Amino acid sequence: LYHAVSRQIGISDAGLYDAGGPKHIDLYRKGGGIDLDFKWAALATDQLSQLKELNQLATEEDHSSYDVVVMGGSAWDRLHVYETKDQIDSHSDTMNAVKAEMIVMINAGVPVIWMTPTTINDPALNSPEKRERLTEASMEDMRQVYEKLGIPSSASFVLDGPSFSKDRVRESYDGVHYPQDVYDAGAQILANSFDWLVPETTEAEEFNVLEPGTMARPFLGLMMLCLCFISLFFFDGFFGFSYLACLFVKGLLPSDLYHEAFTILHEASDLPDVSTGMTTASFSPESKKDKKSSDIQLSNQGVRRRAPPVNDSYEPGIDDEIEALLANPPAPPQR
Repeated sequence: LYHAVSRQIGISDAGLYDAGGPKHIDLYRKGGGIDLDFKWAALATDQLSQLKELNQLATEEDHSSYDVVVMGGSAWDRLHVYETKDQIDSHSDTMNAVKAEMIVMINAGVPVIWMTPTTINDPALNSPEKRERLTEASMEDMRQVYEKLGIPSSASFVLDGPSFSKDRVRESYDGVHYPQDVYDAGAQILANSFDWLVPETTEAEEFNVLEPGTMARPFLGLMMLCLCFISLFFFDGFFGFSYLACLFVKGLLPSDLYHEAFTILHEASDLPDVSTGMTTASFSPESKKDKKSSDIQLSNQGVRRRAPPVNDSYEPGIDDEIEALLANPPAPPQR
């Protein structure tokens, strides 16, 4: 499992077969910014010793150097020190102490993951000692013993070995070990548990509060005010850019659309006149009867435009001035 996790963090050669390499040793690897250590602790007494050491370091330094601890056992205990009653009782006492140390570590904020032994392939066991003491039936008994001692229930998470190995048991070449892809499945289950077991650790960066006005841009603010004033005074919701269309479409101003849309609404609701810049006679009660015929007519280009009011008191308004600026002077009043 250690080699499978090493491959997950980018160490591609982890777990390659090497018959001449050292066995049963501690390993230290680093990849992807992750320190991955392996402590050889096959027996229950070895596991107890390692947990005590880690808890002692956590007490002295007020924190543990590990973000998570993954451990497991029982196979070597069953094979070497689980024959006589004294050995069985001693093993139970040791595992109770291991459980207590696990709880201490979890309370210190370091999750502890317990892995149960994978399924044993009895026909592939390669020694008489293993075929006698390390069968699948014997390992199932050990799983039950650890369950009664409360080891799995005391852990932060349990990685169940048989769950990802029982369907591949015939591929165990020596009865105990499996091909790499089987352990890769277990490593993936382990990695999924890190989502809730291992909190994200980030270094706190110093936050400097900016003074009021530091990010201000007075010129941009003034520009927005100008655009708002243009929209208000020129009756144009597009910040005055609609007047650019008047260079190509003669006889129609955005303000004409404003008056056409809101004049009827104001008249129906008895609201004040909206004809800003126009004479009051253009929308007086006397002229309302002839509004359809005199207020809007078709121009030569087929575009709707407002005709000047038929009244001797006609005076040029803001619309006439804008039309004059756009080289489209209004028609003279009818007398």
